[in-house]
Amino acid sequence: MEKFRVRPGHKSTELLIEFWGDHRSEGYPNIQKILEVGLSAKPKKHPSLDVVSIGLATDEFISFWEYPNGVYELDDDIWAYFIMAANNNAQVISDIEQVLLKSGEFLKEEADFSKYT
Repeated sequence: MEKFRVRPGHKSTELLIEFWGDHRSEGYPNIQKILEVGLSAKPKKHPSLDVVSIGLATDEFISFWEYPNGVYELDDDIWAYFIMAANNNAQVISDIEQVLLKSGEFLKEEADFSKYT
């Protein structure tokens, strides 16, 4: 099983989800698909970023998703994979956490919140 942690962003009170492991390896679970099915999420055009240009320039792939309780962003770059939610943060992150755990593909690792203040 792969690991993730729920933690605050650096010097922020907003929560995010950070994944461990080689998220671009062939056997890594498809996070996008797990959330699409588990939340009935639909892709949405990012409100302010040209995600295609970013992907081509930096090898960072950002996608924006909407589901009944809000919207979230998947941020996949060569070094890390994060999920962020600007609005309704606690609810969206909690919903995503539950779907990840129910998938049977992920284990939650506890985070030391004091490291991010």
